[in-house]
Amino acid sequence: MHITNEEELVSAVNKMRMAGTDLTEYELKSASGGIPKETAESISAFANSSGGVIVFGIRESGGFHAVDIDAKSVQAGAAQAARELVEPPQAVEILVLEFESKPVVVVNVSEAPVREKPCYVKKYGQINGSYIRTGDGDHRMSLYEIDRFTENQLRAARNDIAVAKEATTDDFDNGLLEGWFARVRATSFGRSATMSNEELMANRRVIDYDENGVARPTIAGLLSFAEYPQKYYPRLNVVFTSYPTSRKGETGPGGQRFSDTVNIDGPIPAMVVETVRAVSRNMKHGAIVKGALRENVPDYPLPAVREAVANALMHRDYSVEGQGTPVTVDLYPDRLEISNPGGLFGILTIEKLGTSGATASRNQFLSRILEDVPYADYDGRVGRVVENRGSGYPTINRELEEALMPNPISRSSLDGFQIVLRHRKMTEQEGKAYSKNNVEDAILAFLSERESASASEIARASGIGIKTIRGYISKLLDDGTLDAIGTRNSPKRRYRLSG
Repeated sequence: MHITNEEELVSAVNKMRMAGTDLTEYELKSASGGIPKETAESISAFANSSGGVIVFGIRESGGFHAVDIDAKSVQAGAAQAARELVEPPQAVEILVLEFESKPVVVVNVSEAPVREKPCYVKKYGQINGSYIRTGDGDHRMSLYEIDRFTENQLRAARNDIAVAKEATTDDFDNGLLEGWFARVRATSFGRSATMSNEELMANRRVIDYDENGVARPTIAGLLSFAEYPQKYYPRLNVVFTSYPTSRKGETGPGGQRFSDTVNIDGPIPAMVVETVRAVSRNMKHGAIVKGALRENVPDYPLPAVREAVANALMHRDYSVEGQGTPVTVDLYPDRLEISNPGGLFGILTIEKLGTSGATASRNQFLSRILEDVPYADYDGRVGRVVENRGSGYPTINRELEEALMPNPISRSSLDGFQIVLRHRKMTEQEGKAYSKNNVEDAILAFLSERESASASEIARASGIGIKTIRGYISKLLDDGTLDAIGTRNSPKRRYRLSG
């Protein structure tokens, strides 16, 4: 958000007047006594955030009016602050515009490239001189935020291959490992196909060797294959919570704060499955009368939920500072929120999510390992935890689109990422009652897709009691529409379309 002319300046000031304060993207400074000493801090904050504008010559107190300044001196001071007082230097745009018949100096600060963050005030050093823009002010960054910026700058995060010093290879689930060995060898060419098991684990960083030469799991290896990684890292798990109202902490009609809450532990393959199951059992599955009796439609497409959970576990921050924070999955009456520590990594931005080629892995080794880990999904199908081809977010978008739901809302900051799925809108057919005719039509449609079916199978599909269904079947038998297979009182009796 930049200001390039008087009209845009007036519009920005009017917004601030309405709010009664500076805004996230604008910082007003009086500068009646010269360039303010905290100018470098503001440049650092905007460069480390999404960019912004510093306006010299307007005083916030008293109604946001222009004051007299030495525009030439302020202009020179702003240029010096941007070029000499911060590291790395920032190429700001400086304009002199008119407001209330007085000159004001506008400094447009662009967001710094990932490789140049954090931008910091030289005299304080990186640890004490790195700022970030929050609300209407400049705030000193925490060590955790600086570490995440440095990680992005180097583009080589390696927290996922830190050695789990207390763990041993006995912690591994041999079934998961054997499936992984088979998959890697079947899909790899060259050296990987002929390595011993230990060589393969070492080269893919499933294990590493401690100072005594003992092979131990890495964090990536532990989370991919250990029966219970939380023995060593208790918060590298998922916390699922279902809330009775749309606001966290607000109690429901019965005074309860949670409708359901559970800690989901185990390796990543197991956590993905159990989290999807927790979401599924706590959300509603609407019934639509459609063709072959009825179709259950969940509030959220489970494949989209699965991808979001898998992405959160794969791309979360596994640094020492982030290990105390779990992935959280919060189900509200109007939305589903999936959050993980650690924002988007590298050059990936919210705008690029879901576009062709948009992928950047914070945990490169973990991502590579999970490509080949076999597991039984929530629906019983055997698959892989991730594809690691940048397909996760497009899958989420596609599943939501097919369910006639809006795209997800994504939020990213230095210390966290969140994806929000908005509740499915109720369809016109949802909850539609069966009439005599459409039950008969639905039974016929159901049987047209099968060789035969029992009364109990038809009852389960319709959601109607078996006694009622038998009444409809009896009528269809009488008028010759259906044929029966088996004797009248046989529990194995089935029905099919006549002719």
